[in-house]
Amino acid sequence: MAHALASPSSADRWFNCPGSVLANADMPYETNLAAANGTLIHHMTEMLLKDRLRDMTLRDYWLDRKEVIEDFEIEIDEEMINCAEVYVDYILKREEELGARKVIEEKVYLNEISDKCYGTADCILLAENRICVIDLKSGKWAVDPVKNKQLMIYGLGALTRYGGGNPDITMELTIVQPKVSSPIKTFEISAPNLVHWGFNDLKPAIDACFEENPQFVAGDHCRFCAFKPNCDAYKKYYEEK
Repeated sequence: MAHALASPSSADRWFNCPGSVLANADMPYETNLAAANGTLIHHMTEMLLKDRLRDMTLRDYWLDRKEVIEDFEIEIDEEMINCAEVYVDYILKREEELGARKVIEEKVYLNEISDKCYGTADCILLAENRICVIDLKSGKWAVDPVKNKQLMIYGLGALTRYGGGNPDITMELTIVQPKVSSPIKTFEISAPNLVHWGFNDLKPAIDACFEENPQFVAGDHCRFCAFKPNCDAYKKYYEEK
């Protein structure tokens, strides 16, 4: 799948630095071991959530198995299996509580706002007057769901596809991050407020990225920017800092 130019996972960066979107589009694709581990854990959860394991547990199938992801050979250990299980257990628990229908690895779009911003939501739960977007984070750097731009973009895409224009829907946006001290954290926002954010905050931020001369603004958001070694704004920021 081609990645969106205004990728939801990079929203914190391009909200702050519009110039980074097209600059990073020209950079060669790079990955790392942590990202490869995350990809593999997502594969494991998908097998469970889509009932692809028959008469065996996740440990039976995966423990000590070696997989090659993005040129990294990874041996599956207990920590990775635990990460997958915490995520899956939460989804199944919430699905039962709400009497919801789950949708796994769903591609969502924001065409009314921009065709340059779309992505794949890990899990969407559809219940009466409630849509849950549940995102798995496999790293140890704690991620906050409160007004989390990536989650709100996924939520807006899910609302666009499944909301049916119902203003009474509550959006439940959850980060499941098993490797941190508070592994499950949720932020709720009403459908009208999320739509308001989409048109009044998200759309101007995306439009700014595709102006003729988008602005480069350096800061903490540069952390994962591939273009920063070539960026004059970042070099100045780094020198001053």
